[in-house]
This record gives sequence, structure tokens and C-alpha cells, in this order.
Amino acid sequence: MRLFEKRLMVALCWGASLLAGCGGRGGGIIVSPTAPSTPIPVTAKAKFAYTGNEGGSLSGYSVDTATGALSALNGFPIAIGGNPTVVAVDPQNRFFFVGDIAFGRLHVFSINSTSGALSEIGTSPYATVSEPVAVAVDPGGTHLYVADQSSNAVGGFSLGTAGALTPIAGLPIATPGMHDTGDDVVINAAGTFLYVQTSTSIYCYRISANTGSLALIQTIAGPSIGGGLALDPHGNYIYAVGSGINSIQAYSMNGSTGMLTSASASPMVEHNGAYTLSVSPTGQFAYTIENNNDLVSYSLDSGVFKAVGSVYAQVYGEKIGIDPSGSYVYVPQACSNCPSGVYNVVNEFSIGSTGALTKIPGSPVAAGTTPWGIAFTTQ
Repeated sequence: MRLFEKRLMVALCWGASLLAGCGGRGGGIIVSPTAPSTPIPVTAKAKFAYTGNEGGSLSGYSVDTATGALSALNGFPIAIGGNPTVVAVDPQNRFFFVGDIAFGRLHVFSINSTSGALSEIGTSPYATVSEPVAVAVDPGGTHLYVADQSSNAVGGFSLGTAGALTPIAGLPIATPGMHDTGDDVVINAAGTFLYVQTSTSIYCYRISANTGSLALIQTIAGPSIGGGLALDPHGNYIYAVGSGINSIQAYSMNGSTGMLTSASASPMVEHNGAYTLSVSPTGQFAYTIENNNDLVSYSLDSGVFKAVGSVYAQVYGEKIGIDPSGSYVYVPQACSNCPSGVYNVVNEFSIGSTGALTKIPGSPVAAGTTPWGIAFTTQ
């Protein structure tokens, strides 16, 4: 069963009040009671954006840095695999990675920095974990890690300068317990620690600088039915959400040891959990999909989430993309026949000074069949 379908089944059990919300709730204004954290200066701007589409294709766009609007690139969508939903770009903007959850494969494409065209490298695709659900590349662009939602494992590869992947010795490694791996695997800014979420726990691994191998150093309780991880760009916290509780969990990070300590819990706007989480590169704002279809905005202050702006209903997102400048939010509409009647599109929003979102004129933009993950290159 596909991940979104499993979550939709959970959502449908929440009863008549939830169904009423799916029909069109939204637009309520929520005012932030506090100012957000001090922003981290960001100079990067998005150049190209790519989505992995559950219908077996990739979509590509150029990004208007002045408005945030996406424009389809020539030659897209392009056909690929069976269910290529998981996507990532290395920090050096050289390669685009696609995890195919249907076939357990990892595709590697080189990116044309001028046109945005993708060219699959000759040795791609690569066999990987059976159901790749999240991909992370270390900041140095030397190692790549893949989380598996079915066999509770993390795979890893060394990344060559031409894009070739070499399996890291000793990986895949099983995460302890009997719980499906969650939606995210993240790496800290120094590239020294990797964090993996399962349905009940968060696992911290030390990354070998030389080999990329992983050593488990901590297991800490996470949100029930974990739905997503996000790093605080300041380096102070990791945030986690789940679909079984009404709170967003913050964990303090020890930069030297990688260890996490439970710090705080912030109430969600909705009362039925969140399915994904993204934090802006400035560290000021965070965005979730709650109640199965509501896009919710928060400001961040010392690990505490404060709701801001309007709740946008009928945004059926499994992943939320924030552009590298921290100016725009993009949510692929991850359902093949959405109750709203809007699907096969990417929703586009601009971020205001408080973190509140405003729809970009002309939004949404057309995508391939059931767009899922989204990734960006920088200028």
C-alpha cells in the first residue's frame, strides 16, 4: 500500500468533523503573539525545481526569483520508473537523485546548469533499499543515504565526482525495533550526524568522515506515527511531527556528540496530527500539512512554534518545498483524484515577513501525474 493511501485511511477514521474540514475549511486568520527567531542571512536563490511524480515521470521548472512562479522546462515531464516520488539535489547542484519506491531503485541524473535538462548517468539506476521513502546528501556532496519504509533500514552510497554511486560497506543497516521508517532522513550542517525517523522513534547515527559508514549512538522517543523531521538552520534543534498526537516535538541538539534531548512540545493548529514538516533556510518559519489537507504556517522562536497567517485547506501534500532563498513555499498535490478536484499540480505561495503565506498569482502550476517530492538547484 502506498504511503499516502495508508495515511488517508487513518484520516478517514477521524469522523464527521474532519470530513467537514476537507470540504473547504480554511482562511481563518491566526496572529503570531511573538516575533520569530533572528534570521540566518541567506543569499542563494532557486534556479530550477523538479518534482517526482507517482505516475512514473519527472517534472522540471525554472523559478522566477522575483515572483516565485514556476515555468515548465522544455522536454518535461519525462518518463521514468514505476513510482519515482523521492527526490533530492546535491548541495553542489551537480546531480538529481530519484528514489523509485515501486522498484527499489535509485536513479542519478546530471543537471545541465544552463537549461535545467536532466541526463541519466550511464551506471544508473542503482539497486537500493526496497522502498526508498527519503534521500539525504551530506553537505560535502560525498555520501548519500536512503531510508526504507518497509524493511526498517538505512542504505548509503559514496558519491563520485561523475555521479557514480558505490555502496558503503556495512549498509543497509537495520533500524532497531519493528516500526516502519518515517518520511525523513536528515544530516546536520557539519555532515557528522544522521537522523532517521520511524513510527515511534528517532535514531541518531555518527557518520564516518572517511567511509560514510554509520554508527548508532542514540535512540529517542519520537512522535507517534512519525511523519517528518526538519533541522533548525541555527543548529540548535531538530523538529519532528507525527500523525497520532496533537503536538510538534522539538529536540535540543548537542553539536559535539549529536545527542538529542527533548526540549519542548508546541500545539498544532489542527488536532489530528501532521504529515510533513519543512523549516525555512532562515530558521524563522515552519510549515506543516495537518488534518490530511491543511497547509499551516508557524513562526519559530527558541524551538517553540507559533501559528501565523491563514490555513490553506485542500492542499494534499506529502512534501513541502521551500526555495533556497526562504521566499517561497511549494507543495505538490500528492493525490491522484483529490476530493477538491484539483490534482496533478504544484501549489505556489510567497512567504511574508511574519511567515504567513500568500498564493502566487497563477498558482497552481501543472505537473505530471500525482506529484510528490520536490527539490531545487540554486543560481
